[in-house]
Amino acid sequence: MSDRTPKILLVEPDPDMVEMLVGLLQGRFNAQVTCVDSAESCLNTDLYDPHDLVIAEWELHDSDGLQLTEHLTILSPRPIILLADEPCCRDAIEAMRLGVRDLFVKPFPFEDLLDATERAIAGQELKRQHAAKYRRMRELVRHVIRERRDINRRVELVCRDLVEAHRRLVHRVLTLEGTRSEQTS
Repeated sequence: MSDRTPKILLVEPDPDMVEMLVGLLQGRFNAQVTCVDSAESCLNTDLYDPHDLVIAEWELHDSDGLQLTEHLTILSPRPIILLADEPCCRDAIEAMRLGVRDLFVKPFPFEDLLDATERAIAGQELKRQHAAKYRRMRELVRHVIRERRDINRRVELVCRDLVEAHRRLVHRVLTLEGTRSEQTS
């Protein structure tokens, strides 16, 4: 992993669960964990300060995991991990279709959640590195294209100068030949 501190948005209404998860996430990843207790707070927070990963409770008082996932993926693609009490199979499949990276059914081993979090953060870092590399390559291509256009303009100017010099030379040669032929006649 990189030296960059991962930013995790934790959406959990249960204060005991928040305390436990924050301790685990900060302990293992030295992560910056932002805690909110509702979908509305989650969306407002992430809108102004995007996070690398969202870990959210499925059942919130103002939304559910599916709606929250839909809204979050519109804001920015990033991994989302949902924590649920008893999701039905249809909801779990729909969550995965919407892009939820992992769905943990309570009670779950915290080590599994931490491993899934590690994979998600590593995946986000890899995407960030690829995006930076792509931006650098695009800038390099732009630079090469600008240089090529500049060289083409310079070559065109040199060619024009050569053509004009050739015209003047031909004109002088013709003028000199004309003067010689007058002198010989």
